[in-house]
Formats: sequence, structure tokens, C-alpha cells
Amino acid sequence: MLAPANSVASLFLRHVGAYGELIAEELGFAYAAFLRRLLAGLVLIAAGAFSIAMACVWAIAVTWSTPGRIWLIAGLFGLFVVTSVASLVVLKAPKNEPQRLLARTRLEWQKDRLLLDDLLLRSSGKPE
Repeated sequence: MLAPANSVASLFLRHVGAYGELIAEELGFAYAAFLRRLLAGLVLIAAGAFSIAMACVWAIAVTWSTPGRIWLIAGLFGLFVVTSVASLVVLKAPKNEPQRLLARTRLEWQKDRLLLDDLLLRSSGKPE
């Protein structure tokens, strides 16, 4: 059975419109998720930095009049250097790839390409 060119063009236009809606929906979800994660990350960084700074000030104040204050300050410095290096290693790890943008759209596109190839093959009159 041959599919008329009008039905193939109509199907193509409907799919283009559906792709536009799907892309807009995915971009909206990605934007909202990005904003939530950005805000949560900023709050976490600010609270963490303040907590660490206060803990360091408290530890230095407790040891201030003792001979161990220099060792405490040096130890805190070493701890922060080790933490920074460990964070850099985690950030550079190859498995920390970000999620692909428009993954659902890409999946739907692959399915529709197969469908359109099949329809075009049938409309050209070639046997399967």
C-alpha cells in the first residue's frame, strides 16, 4: 500500500511540532533543575565555609595561649590543602560527565527516523 505524499508531509509537520514542544519542555525542566541545584549549592558552600571558619577560629582561640597554637594553625593549613587536592581529583574524574541535554528528544528522534524511513520506503513503491 502506497502512502500519499500529503500524508507523509502531514506526519512530518506534526512530528516537527511535537519535537518543538518536547524540546521546550525538556529545556524548562533542565533550567528549573539547574536553578535548584545552583541555589542549593550556593547555600551549601556558604554554610560550609562559615562553619569551617568558625571551627578554625574556635580551635585557634582555645589553643592561643599554649605552645600548640602554631602546630594547630599548620595542621589546619595542611588539612585544607589535602581537601583542595581531593576535591580537584573528584572533579577531574572521568565518570563525572554531566547528563546529556535533550536526551528524551534524541531518543524520540531515533524512533521517528526509523518510522519515517519505513514510510518513505513504502511510499516509493519498493518492496520490503
